[in-house]
Amino acid sequence: MNAQYGVDSVRIVAILLNMRNWKLFLALIWTLPLVAQQGFVHNEGQWQEPFSFKIQLGPNSLFLTPDSLVLSVLDPSDFHSEHIGEHHHYSDTLHYHHFSMVFNASQTMQWLGEDAYDAPLSYFVGKQDFWRSGVQSFHKVRARNVYPGIDLVVYEAAGGFKFDWELAAGADPEQISIAYHGLDGWQVKGKELVLQTRFGALVEEMPYALQEERTVRARYKETDGHLGYDLGRFSRDHPITIDPIYIFSTYTGSSVDNFGYTATFDDSSNAIGGGIAFGIGYPTTLGAVDLSFNGGFFDVAISKFSSDGSQLLWSTYLGGSNLDQPYSMDCDENGNVYILGSTGSDDFGVTATAYDTSFAGGASITAEYYTFNQGTDLFVAKINAAGNQLVGSTYIGGAGSDGINDSLRFNYGDSFRGEIEVQRNGGAVYFVSSTFSSSYPTIAPATSHQGGQDGVISVLNRDLTQLLASTYAGTSGNEALYSIALADKQGLNFPSPSFKFTPFYVAGSIGPSTDSSIAMGWLNPLYDYSIPASSDQDALLLAGDLGPAGIGTGSFITMNAVDIQADSGYNQHFFVETYSETDTASVVTVVGQHKGGLVADSLTWGQPGSAQYFQRYKQDGNSGFIKLKTAVWGDSSHTTVDVSPTALLVDDCGNTYFSGWGGSPNPEGNTEDMALSANAFQTTTDGRDFYFLVLDPDWKSPRLATYFGGTGREHVDGGTSRFDRTGRIFQAVCAGCGGTSTYPTFPNNVYASSNGSSNCNLAVTVIDLDVQNARVSVQPDPPVFCLPNTFSILDSSINVQNFTVYWGDGNSTSGTSLQGGYIYASPGTYPVQVIGHDTICDTWDTATFTVQVNPAYDSVYTSYIYDFCDPLRGVTAQLMHASDSSLVTDRIMNWTISGATFTTPQVITNLPSAGYNVITLTTVDTVCNVVQSFTDTLFFRLPPYLNMISDPEECTSDETVDFIPVFNEVYQGYSWLINGTDQGSTNPLQIAQSGIYDISIVGYDSICGTSDTLTATYDIFFALEPFTVPNVITPNGDNVNDRWTINTNEDWDRFHVILFNRWGIKVFETNAPTFNWGADYDGQILTPGVYFYQVEAENRCGITSEEGTLHITY
Repeated sequence: MNAQYGVDSVRIVAILLNMRNWKLFLALIWTLPLVAQQGFVHNEGQWQEPFSFKIQLGPNSLFLTPDSLVLSVLDPSDFHSEHIGEHHHYSDTLHYHHFSMVFNASQTMQWLGEDAYDAPLSYFVGKQDFWRSGVQSFHKVRARNVYPGIDLVVYEAAGGFKFDWELAAGADPEQISIAYHGLDGWQVKGKELVLQTRFGALVEEMPYALQEERTVRARYKETDGHLGYDLGRFSRDHPITIDPIYIFSTYTGSSVDNFGYTATFDDSSNAIGGGIAFGIGYPTTLGAVDLSFNGGFFDVAISKFSSDGSQLLWSTYLGGSNLDQPYSMDCDENGNVYILGSTGSDDFGVTATAYDTSFAGGASITAEYYTFNQGTDLFVAKINAAGNQLVGSTYIGGAGSDGINDSLRFNYGDSFRGEIEVQRNGGAVYFVSSTFSSSYPTIAPATSHQGGQDGVISVLNRDLTQLLASTYAGTSGNEALYSIALADKQGLNFPSPSFKFTPFYVAGSIGPSTDSSIAMGWLNPLYDYSIPASSDQDALLLAGDLGPAGIGTGSFITMNAVDIQADSGYNQHFFVETYSETDTASVVTVVGQHKGGLVADSLTWGQPGSAQYFQRYKQDGNSGFIKLKTAVWGDSSHTTVDVSPTALLVDDCGNTYFSGWGGSPNPEGNTEDMALSANAFQTTTDGRDFYFLVLDPDWKSPRLATYFGGTGREHVDGGTSRFDRTGRIFQAVCAGCGGTSTYPTFPNNVYASSNGSSNCNLAVTVIDLDVQNARVSVQPDPPVFCLPNTFSILDSSINVQNFTVYWGDGNSTSGTSLQGGYIYASPGTYPVQVIGHDTICDTWDTATFTVQVNPAYDSVYTSYIYDFCDPLRGVTAQLMHASDSSLVTDRIMNWTISGATFTTPQVITNLPSAGYNVITLTTVDTVCNVVQSFTDTLFFRLPPYLNMISDPEECTSDETVDFIPVFNEVYQGYSWLINGTDQGSTNPLQIAQSGIYDISIVGYDSICGTSDTLTATYDIFFALEPFTVPNVITPNGDNVNDRWTINTNEDWDRFHVILFNRWGIKVFETNAPTFNWGADYDGQILTPGVYFYQVEAENRCGITSEEGTLHITY
């Protein structure tokens, strides 16, 4: 693999699937160590490498290229989390393994983004050529028709990413062929795909497929070194689904024995696990509520993990000097965690303004293996989302033991059951449990203690400072209340702002009784509270709500309906769930155990004669409940129970989800011979595992039935776990007991992959069972804009056939799609609500977002203040509004001036060089979401250049010496000066006489009003004809040619003339060039005749001589 894609990583975790009733999928899930940095970022030139999209998670990356997925894997040993806050620590030297998945014989993949993030990104890093603004990023990307009829979709999921093969009806999955490059090796081993990296083996579990309501077998296959998929029999005329599952599973890593009780989640899918810790050694985080073990045998221990399981966000003890344990947890809309549990400590950490700050206690009581020597109270505590504040904490109990189910426990951990529910939208805190106290606090009118062990239902305000409603529920025998479900969990149907309540349903157990009725709260004489007598432990279902006095002003609880399943043989309900969290309809589902041979309805899925059941009820006014349906499942025997329930969900599409465990330490039964679906991701068991089950809305077929666990005795010591509304289980587990680490953990960067104690550790497991419902996922594009522009809705919703959009301005539209934009008439902030309807399952989902519509965009321009002639080249650069020429101050700016960057609206600087200077500006109007770029060029006066060209030769024979002017464009004109006298602007300037001259050239800059003068001195000497010697004179006194002289214009340094007669006698001699001789010698005129002369002259040009004859005649 080419390493040019950098050092980032992903890790394969598992491959599992589930139903999409309109697509065909093959899917893998890849989970990464850290939260993604705004999804899949489009490569718009900010990176030079040849990939189309990149998603980065911490130190890890996935690159989408035209023919492959390219991955870069960080060695897990180089990544260290200190488990404090969100800091991450890396080794000084990082090691990576790069590999790729190449899709053989595929079309070149043209990747397209889907479901864009609201805010575009800007990249101003490195060279300016690679700067980009307005870069889009997406939650999902798609390559269409990678193979005919087959799309490849890659999308964010669970802190990592998934990729799906979407096969249209009729498409052939045999076309898919994958080659792995860069691995140390890979092989298909049974139902698994094993990828060998330099850091160890990565295992992908078996894929599975669903087509409509039917499971299709799916397996990996290897052909000629390539990976493909082998599907069982399926109809090519219909779509099929193959989809993923694992999120994370982690131990707490506690070094002290640490049992698992309860788990929940917040709105960000962070997981909260709760259990007990038997001393010092439980991992706490800096700033948490309680960092120290409080004494006694064990304390409550609560830990919050990030949504991908890689980080311990916070972790704390909670308790006093005796025994303290949690039963159930729930989060409100702000992420605050509410904990219901029991305490035997008279110094439990309650807050000063709590409803009850005094421990009531009771007689010593033993439950499971533990003796509470001071009795017990219930407690309710509230920890803020950051885990650093105990917002509220209160006792609630009477003089007997509260919260201990000692009379009706059947499974291991039944003694410590109860459930807390927090109604959203500012609603109250509801919980149910059991009590032996005759003085448990109630709000009148309420039922008093009926005898033995009774159930209790209580409602507290959010701060835990006020008991809003409370009552017993029971007979003269024994009752235990395990679960409560709020009809309006989301708080969308309050009768009035001052009366925030909801009807509710309660599930539990009632012991043998001869009573003819049951009491709970205020007894309406119009209602029927009669119950059958029974000699067995039976299942109990109650419906109630709050009286009309209003919460906070003496509200009371009233019972609306009751049902007791008075069959032969032990039976009890453990959980109750409403059909929808926003539906106040009266249909509920329960899960329970029955050892009396419960008979299932015909056509329901299950195993007749088994000991577990689902039942669906409808409240029938004041006459109780109507049983609508029963499904029985397990190992086909009701001699022993198989699993103890820990969580139940009915999702918005009517699918039913179940989680439970079986085997030791339960006193009977195990998980052997349970029914499994074809897509089970664990098909074997040691009899001591968890069992996950998902049934379709009609209970006719399982969407999933599978084991989950290791080779240890995985179990729960009491309490409740939860599913979120999408079918994701957040399961608390008492794992690794005996000091082992065989319970599955994943991915490789999970917070703690091993048990840190010599016995047990609380483990938190999050698995997405991913059954499909209506899911509205929309984003405005863009979310902020200016008139007259508009926006459109980017839609990545699934299972939605009809949309209704409320635009926030009083208008709404409906249709089968969200195509097209919407135009607002005036500026403003508009809340937009999109309601999606799944007409197949009759489910609804709603998403909201806000668009900011601003006034029309005010264009801008760049302005510069500078002096062309300034030798320092000072400049003021500024951005101005076109409307009023005022300085722009409300935009993001990035100036680049001579290599320096500035971000202020006005920049005052000096440019480093004369001539042309390029200035660029990128400005972002965040109000109108407009990006503008400017490129301007400023010119400053160049440095002046002035010269003259002349090269006069010594003793030149030319007639003139020429001077040529040379100057640059700084000057608009020039003139010559010779010895200070103006000679005009002739070209060339010519000198024709020898002499020493001061030559000046003057350059004139008329723009800047300046001139410059260049002066040079020249010594010019012309080499002329040296002299002319006459050869005849006639000294006869007629003044014509009477005298002998030599004609010369030279300036001789030495001159010598001598004249001889024919006898060699010198008759004349002189050194004067300008002599004038009259032919006299020795006072006499020479006689006519021929005389001989010699002339020799010397100057800077050299020596010149001549000999000849002179004729003297008369």
